[in-house]
Amino acid sequence: MFKKLTASALVSLLFAGTATAGGTYYDCDINTTRASGGWVSEKLAIIMKENGQVLVSDSVVLQFNKAPIVARVTRNNDRKMVVRWRLNNNVNSQNQQTPSFDYTASLTKSNNKVHVSGSPDGYPNRFTGSGTCVLKNG
Repeated sequence: MFKKLTASALVSLLFAGTATAGGTYYDCDINTTRASGGWVSEKLAIIMKENGQVLVSDSVVLQFNKAPIVARVTRNNDRKMVVRWRLNNNVNSQNQQTPSFDYTASLTKSNNKVHVSGSPDGYPNRFTGSGTCVLKNG
């Protein structure tokens, strides 16, 4: 469904035009299944800018938005961080239109394990993946 990008190519694209100086980001590798239908990417970046803004980027975001997208942190404590974002006006390779697609990334800080889920508005489907993140300074 989506163009496959190598890990290094994707990371380069993630930060093109996105200043991370002084901030941090999580570089995440996600294990997905065929059932995810390409709606959960194998790479995810959660960018935490110094000014408090949070951006996310992956192959799905880049496919539909062409640049990292603003996300919101709904939980952030010593144990867990939860980040949510929404992609609007999506059309897949079968020309199905979805008004919005809601994503959640849940990161367990003690082991940097991440679980990502995505749900299209108006459909019963839920796409998931899980993996590990590395915290990096920008």
